[in-house]
Amino acid sequence: MRIRIIFLFSFFVIFYSCLKSEKRTARLLNKYEVYTKIENKEAYLDSIYNLILSETNDSLQREELLQIATRYEGLDQVPKFKQTLYKAYDLAVKQTDTLHQAQVFWYLGDFYDQKQIADSSYYYFLKAEHLYASQQDSLNWARMLLYKAGVLYDIGIYTECETATAQALEILSKQNETRLLYEANVQMTLVLKELKEYKAVLKYYLKIPTLLLQLEREGYDKKRLQRSWLSYYNNIGDYYNEMNKPLEGRRHFEEALSQNTIDDFPKLKAMLLSNYAYNLMLSDLKSSKIDSLLDLSLTLRKEVNHVQGIINGKIYKAEFNLLKNDTLGAIIGMREAYELALANNSGYELMNSLKFLAEYDQMNTESYYVTYLELQDSLHNIERQTRNKFARIAYETSEIEKKNDILIKRNSYLWGITIVILSFSFIGFMAYHLQLKNKKLVYKQKELQVVQHIQELLLQKQEIANRVRDQERERIARDLHDGIVSNIHVLRSNLMLLPTSEPQKKIRLNKQLEEAEEQLRNLSHDMFKKLFKNNDNFSDIVKDLVLQQKNTFETNFVFIANNNIKWDYYSNNQKIQIYLILLELLHNVNKHSYASECKVILIEMAQSIIIRVCDNGVGLANGKVTRGMGFKNVHHRLKGLKGVFTISKLDDMTMMVIEVPYEKKNTNL
Repeated sequence: MRIRIIFLFSFFVIFYSCLKSEKRTARLLNKYEVYTKIENKEAYLDSIYNLILSETNDSLQREELLQIATRYEGLDQVPKFKQTLYKAYDLAVKQTDTLHQAQVFWYLGDFYDQKQIADSSYYYFLKAEHLYASQQDSLNWARMLLYKAGVLYDIGIYTECETATAQALEILSKQNETRLLYEANVQMTLVLKELKEYKAVLKYYLKIPTLLLQLEREGYDKKRLQRSWLSYYNNIGDYYNEMNKPLEGRRHFEEALSQNTIDDFPKLKAMLLSNYAYNLMLSDLKSSKIDSLLDLSLTLRKEVNHVQGIINGKIYKAEFNLLKNDTLGAIIGMREAYELALANNSGYELMNSLKFLAEYDQMNTESYYVTYLELQDSLHNIERQTRNKFARIAYETSEIEKKNDILIKRNSYLWGITIVILSFSFIGFMAYHLQLKNKKLVYKQKELQVVQHIQELLLQKQEIANRVRDQERERIARDLHDGIVSNIHVLRSNLMLLPTSEPQKKIRLNKQLEEAEEQLRNLSHDMFKKLFKNNDNFSDIVKDLVLQQKNTFETNFVFIANNNIKWDYYSNNQKIQIYLILLELLHNVNKHSYASECKVILIEMAQSIIIRVCDNGVGLANGKVTRGMGFKNVHHRLKGLKGVFTISKLDDMTMMVIEVPYEKKNTNL
């Protein structure tokens, strides 16, 4: 009886002490929130932090540490913010508290996301995601997937962003969480738009109004709802602008700008005004509203100091001036946009402004083109490095977690083996040992498979990046060869026909033009050689060209080829000409055919290669073969290859056929 009384007394003392400590901590935190005139808030938080550390390591203590961490962050005390989180994490590890470990990673990921440190943010969101997934905390698992997808979207890794968002949507489809489902659908529309998957984009856009109405019924914050509606109108209006359906997009912009609450969101209002102006530029160029809309948008962006918005506003203004035939005003405005983008390191806007100036600022075309190409190469390198870095983070995180799991399981097996040794005979021990070795082999095989798969993914991404770079190089080389070289040749010919009293000067000028023409031709040839020098199988290059074709009427492109075509019978220059001819024929299909299907067939004959481009489109207008500049280029290139070009109609199929004879190691163009 006496022992029982002592036990009960001790229990009540401990319970009262814990309750008293809990109430005291809560009271101090509440005082911090209510009394804003505390002179030294940092010291006040330090005292609460030390008080919490004196408590028992339980879930309440860890939760209080997380609250203290957020308040340190509010005071911009970053070292103490991180120190408190690390302490909470260590205590959670000691108690095998996976959920609080995940919450620490969540806080760190959010912190680095606000600081725009993408790799650290991605790393911690990924760690949190894995922990929530392991605990089947579906809601937070989906939330971390969305946060991770947001980081991937911001840095331009769109395919992985789409994958993470789709996974979050799959999880949320079984949850009753409207807000997260809305955010996931918005994220999917944004990334699909970047991937140019326009049909899929519209499907997700149509879901958003229903979700916003459901949030309204659930009593969601009105101001955030108003902003979400305005963002929806802006995004879907911009989608229709990009689809070249301005009349459908216009009603969404007008609906948004007619809202009474629009002035509460100046940054969003400026974006709506700018996109509405662009909509009118597409559909009603003579509208008197365009200038005022662009000017008002630019004024609002300057008031809120939205630098990227200011750059975009100047770009739209310059494009509009060009449409009004005010080329000088357009160039001046675009120079301002270029200088601002350069000062703020805005890569996308910098590329757009450079491309515009290279095309229309005739006095500085060469300088802008060189800068444009250098910037493009730099951005491609950065993109490739970023993709590799994020793939490496995902891989290393997975490997660390896998090793931890293996260590935990290994420890469990060791304890089991010890019990078996003490309880059973030597035969039982040997059987268990063999089983352990088999499992280790299985884990090793799985690990090797994962490593191989990741390496394959990295190679694929590298291949895609190289392909994009080579396509741009090929386009520029073609422009140099077919455009500028031809113009210089014509200019040189006209110069020789002009009468002059200084024939020596005319001859000298003609010589300089001839040298420039030769330099440009050599440059374009060198670029083409670089395009093909690392590709052993030319059929694969042609296949890639065919399968990457896209157009607005969604033609299905099919590639068929004989195996082992003797491409080594052709020189690099001959392959280049074949490639450019096929590119011109595919361009004709994309531009004029309105076909649902196009087949490109490579056939090897005894002394030649035959390439057929067949489509079920509208066919060619009378005289198109002789009048079209593209077909003239095809005939010109085939003349150098001693090839033949024919066009025929069979049922509903238009067939364009080129035949190029073998002429081993011929270098003539």
